[in-house]
Amino acid sequence: MQSIYIGLFFIAIGILVRFFPGLIAGYNQLSSREKDNALTNGLHKFMSTVFSIMGALAILAHFVAEWTDMPSLKNIAILVTLIGVVVMVVFSQIFTKER
Repeated sequence: MQSIYIGLFFIAIGILVRFFPGLIAGYNQLSSREKDNALTNGLHKFMSTVFSIMGALAILAHFVAEWTDMPSLKNIAILVTLIGVVVMVVFSQIFTKER
């Protein structure tokens, strides 16, 4: 059940980030030009998508764990979180540059 709660939390964060890009860590530290580039290039949409995928994978892992009777799969939310954070940190730099 914990994986479902984590998944719903990630999906909620994804929805909030889409409408309030100021929630993105480090967004307020960007210069006004970088903020404009980030919004124009779709940083908030990218972060929202990644958070939503992370949430969906965490929820899916719970149901796959129940279906296959492998309770160790329920801990995949930790792995999903780590991979999602790495993806966001590495690829978010692309969105602040001028295209």
